[in-house]
Amino acid sequence: MAFGIGMKRLILLVFLIGVLLPVYSQNNFKATDPQSVKVDQLSDDQIRKLMDQIEKNNLSEVQAVNLARAKGMTQIQIDQLKSRMEALKSGKSSQKSNVRKDSTSMWQDKHNFNSERVKIDSSKVDNRIFGFQFFNNENLTFEPNLTIPVSSSYVIGSGDEFQVDVWGLSEQSYQLAVDRQGNVVIPQVGVVSVGNLTLEEAQRRLIFNFSKIYSDLSSPSPSTFVNISLSQLKAIKVHVIGEVFVPGSYTLPGTASAFNALYLCGGPNKNGSFRDIQILRDGKKIASLDVYDFLINGNSSVNVALRDNDVILVPPYLKRVKAGGEFKRPGLFESKEGETVKDVLNYTGGFTENAYTSRIELYRNTSVKKEFKNVFEADFNHMFLVNGDSLFAGKISDRIDNMVSIDGAVFRPGAYEYEEGMSLKSLIDMADGVTENAFMNRGFVTRLKPDYTPYNFSFDVKRVLTGDETILLKGNDKIFIAFIDSIRETQTVFIGGEVLDAGHYRYSEGMTLGDLVIMSGGLKESASESSIEVMRRLPYHEADKSTTATAQLFQFAISRDLKMDNQGASFVLGVFDEVFVRSMPGFKGSSSAAIYGHVMYGGDYGLSSWNERISDLVKRAGGLTSNSYPEGARLIRKQVMNKEDLARREDLMLKDSTIRFSSYDFDVISIDLPKILANPGCKEDIYLKDKDLLRIPSIMQTVKISGEVLNPSATVYTKGWTTKKYVNRSGGFAVNAKQGKTYVLYPNGSSSATKGYLFFKKYPKITPGAEIVVPKKPERERIGPQGWVGIGSSLASIALVIATIW
Repeated sequence: MAFGIGMKRLILLVFLIGVLLPVYSQNNFKATDPQSVKVDQLSDDQIRKLMDQIEKNNLSEVQAVNLARAKGMTQIQIDQLKSRMEALKSGKSSQKSNVRKDSTSMWQDKHNFNSERVKIDSSKVDNRIFGFQFFNNENLTFEPNLTIPVSSSYVIGSGDEFQVDVWGLSEQSYQLAVDRQGNVVIPQVGVVSVGNLTLEEAQRRLIFNFSKIYSDLSSPSPSTFVNISLSQLKAIKVHVIGEVFVPGSYTLPGTASAFNALYLCGGPNKNGSFRDIQILRDGKKIASLDVYDFLINGNSSVNVALRDNDVILVPPYLKRVKAGGEFKRPGLFESKEGETVKDVLNYTGGFTENAYTSRIELYRNTSVKKEFKNVFEADFNHMFLVNGDSLFAGKISDRIDNMVSIDGAVFRPGAYEYEEGMSLKSLIDMADGVTENAFMNRGFVTRLKPDYTPYNFSFDVKRVLTGDETILLKGNDKIFIAFIDSIRETQTVFIGGEVLDAGHYRYSEGMTLGDLVIMSGGLKESASESSIEVMRRLPYHEADKSTTATAQLFQFAISRDLKMDNQGASFVLGVFDEVFVRSMPGFKGSSSAAIYGHVMYGGDYGLSSWNERISDLVKRAGGLTSNSYPEGARLIRKQVMNKEDLARREDLMLKDSTIRFSSYDFDVISIDLPKILANPGCKEDIYLKDKDLLRIPSIMQTVKISGEVLNPSATVYTKGWTTKKYVNRSGGFAVNAKQGKTYVLYPNGSSSATKGYLFFKKYPKITPGAEIVVPKKPERERIGPQGWVGIGSSLASIALVIATIW
């Protein structure tokens, strides 16, 4: 059987609940009473299965209705199932949340024309106007809040809707909408007028009328109960005019207040009043809103509830006062007639903690110029304000007269309270006395003259502490007692040479040579025990004499164990002594050299003596391989540069930008290995040094041409070819080539330049692995107009000299 619409659908749904639901529930639900089934809690799938059962039973509509009513199905269940059925037939989910929509959602669903708040460009407004941020603050909102309970004084009007829930002996729900005439229609009762009644009055009238249906409602001990609330609020239109950012008409919910409307329009503009906002109803002024009363005093009664067609008029301000300086809330404040400086002080939040509160500066505009007034504290409540007044609160003075301070060699330096008759000794006692390393011969006091310029006078610290000298202090006196160490050089000794941690060390009385060696980490293995030298400054009484001597020298021998009975180790050092520990003459650290490339046994080799040569290293490596190229062998030696050398290089590069040094930390030494191997011990067979590296390349068969040639490239080496022939092989010289400066780099690190003889050039010899480099001509600086003028002047001067001579 196919489902229809209207009454037929309703009858089938009745049958679903009344007849089949109990049977279906035995397997799927715990409840078997149709009245106990929560239709909203049934899933769409369960509803569809029950609908299929109706089709299979093929019952008539009358039978379905009678059986359902006999089972006790309520009207609410019928309505709910009808909605679920319509949703399923349209292809949508029929499940609903058990939570009723709140008034906000319902009002917004119905009144989708709700006015939105205007956007204000705050950069075009003087934000100092007190009250502006109240309506233009991202962290503060005055949008209507529809989630709060509606006040009992709320006036009912067209568009409001009541939710009436009856429960107890009877269960029923009603949605009663208020029509344009202010009436609602109650089934079985008729029309009831609720317009212009308060919510509380309307609730009483509706309960009275529902008691005609449910008589038990009015009994002393009722078994039926009713709850009446507003499920939908009416929309009202409010007109905001005058000095606001965006005047116009705004749609608001019926619970809206004046602040809600002002918030939507952006509030008063730069000329608008915050103190006399007028609410007009039916052409009459019903209230005057003072925003300051709410902001300062928290008086919420000024926020008037609005009704439909109310008018909010924001007039221009009458008086505005500026407050600056040490106020908590500096800015522009609107002032009413009769308000004083004290009122504005209240609006600013009062003085800051640094304010001078006994006087306020007042600047006032007259008809022709400005004038200045002193407003003393006693007159704050009597000085009335006029439009354009400017108030300024100054700061208290930073000057402190009842303070003295002491610094330096005392246990508790700092500031102390000064009292009349206070002495220097009492101040030192308050600072817990002088430290053990205080300089007792002299201290000084810095005192201010009557014109506040400082001057110093000294005192004997010992005499003050013993009471032999009494110095009375004055306010702002500053006392200083020096430390002994602060008035003399830092006393140190120095040790250098073959110790683990050479450097300067703090001197202490009685320090010995052995103590200093231990402080420096001890002797190195290379240190000579028999050659330790101590250099001492001449005493000041000797240095003052004219003599050739500059220092005293002492030489000692000490044992490595630094025993106490050792004479050298027990030598007592003096201030600024310098100790030098020499190295043993025959001590040499381990060293090695490496050979890599085409040798039989490449790798690192230790150097057993200082006179090992290149030929010795090649021999120890087993000689050259058959495909080695000894002519290209090169020796790489590690650079050992001290700080002075590095500094010298940097200075040269700073002075001359054309100077460039290699960033590598090694030197390439060109050698003639075939000659060395043929004549071991010859001049070219140089001695090896630690970390030397000898590289033996393989046979080379190419020549590289680079620089200012048309086609820089590498070509196969051909015996007998000249430099120029190889250059021609690369396309010849380029236009900017400096042919006479062509040079050749050989694989062993050596180089050879082109030589010129009159009009002839002798190019270097080419070997396998060589690189021909053609440099570029330097760019000539063109002579500008000023240069030609200079040349002309010089020629004219020369001509004048010649003419004079002749």
